[in-house]
Amino acid sequence: MNVFDLLNIPPKDFKVHFAVFNGIDDPLDLYFKGEFKEWQETQNNRNFQRKNILGLIRYQRNDLWLFSGVYEVINVSPLPNGQFKYVSKLADYGQELIGRLILQYKITSRAMYRNAETISELLQLYEIKPTPLSFSDFTSYKDVLLSRPQLEVMFQQEPPSWKAALSSVAGVYLQTDLSNGKHYVGSAYGLGGFWQRWRDYSNSYHGGNLGLKEIFKQNGGLAFHGFQYSILETVDIDTPKEEVIAIENRWKRQLQSIKFGYNEN
Repeated sequence: MNVFDLLNIPPKDFKVHFAVFNGIDDPLDLYFKGEFKEWQETQNNRNFQRKNILGLIRYQRNDLWLFSGVYEVINVSPLPNGQFKYVSKLADYGQELIGRLILQYKITSRAMYRNAETISELLQLYEIKPTPLSFSDFTSYKDVLLSRPQLEVMFQQEPPSWKAALSSVAGVYLQTDLSNGKHYVGSAYGLGGFWQRWRDYSNSYHGGNLGLKEIFKQNGGLAFHGFQYSILETVDIDTPKEEVIAIENRWKRQLQSIKFGYNEN
């Protein structure tokens, strides 16, 4: 079944917006923070030349899209910087499916704004979740790749699948400063595993680490906005601290994070 049949709406009245990371903002982060509508309303061009917008956000895979709602276009006006500001309102269509409906569609061009009738049969139902998503479902440790905003949202909402997964293992993690490519390698062990250790970073930015504390001292929390958090290796939660630290030191040597990164020792 395609989404227009499901929602009982006419494709000819709609522009479909495939929202993806633009190099600055991740629309999925903005959706989880309740800021997607406002973000969508600022455009570089007059991209919404229809009465309605079908909002879709890339979710987990390149061919999966999260339904963010149907928006009625009220007005559009130019901004001094050359962009365009839309005024829209959330329509009644499909409100009960917002955050629950996952569609499948493989993009074959760079066009992120499509007239709905040209692709309506290709926007197929993939899944309807029982409750609206508040954070992406946990998939696997090797797939963990969180931006700083995502880390903060995760600890604000404490999604059960993430909390259970990150609390159940110990291991070694990687922080990457995307502004300069520098790494920080750290380890998580003992009660709470990665979840407890990363909560420290969410609360304090630096987690008590000397190299990261110096960054915070000089530039404050904004210096961490471009940080990315991932997992290098997992071990059993009961693994002795000394063994976990030995694995951490191996990764420091492999990534040269003392010489070229933020590790102090």
